[in-house]
Amino acid sequence: MVKSYRPVLVWLHWLMALMIATVYLAMEFITLYPKGTLGRTVMLSTHYLLGLVILILAVVRLLLWWRSEQVKKEDHGRLQKNVARLVFALLYGLMIIVPVIGWIDVGMWDVSVSLFGWQLPQIAEPDKVMAEELSQIHILMAKVGYGLIGLHATAALYHHFILKDATLKRMLPHCRLDS
Repeated sequence: MVKSYRPVLVWLHWLMALMIATVYLAMEFITLYPKGTLGRTVMLSTHYLLGLVILILAVVRLLLWWRSEQVKKEDHGRLQKNVARLVFALLYGLMIIVPVIGWIDVGMWDVSVSLFGWQLPQIAEPDKVMAEELSQIHILMAKVGYGLIGLHATAALYHHFILKDATLKRMLPHCRLDS
């Protein structure tokens, strides 16, 4: 067992946190721009493209995590361990499922998404009625994500300031505990 996560996992964690915040902010700020404006297009494109990058990186992170040596953690009891595992599974589930639902939804709205000339393949046939339903599911799951992210951040701060353990330090760049 090691005391710290691999640096690549730490950097991916913070990169993805920044991307997830950007995706959420793009949707929060989209209402500032009228339909058909450049600002709205930029917000939508940012949301779509970063959502797909989050999907890819979530899978990469899981593969790297599974291949990494297990990190030795403090034992704070079975309840806390089970809650941590549940939140971990739900966060990763959302980082994978929400972008996939969004991708299907974009296809159902018959919206084209491209990046540097590469066209994102549509994985669903246009269906406006189903698209509306799927959009609501996508939004609901994103709102659940807000709660889970808040719980995750609160737990990290709780470990750092109340329990005074190394949980948060293990996820900070340049803070290796393996000495």
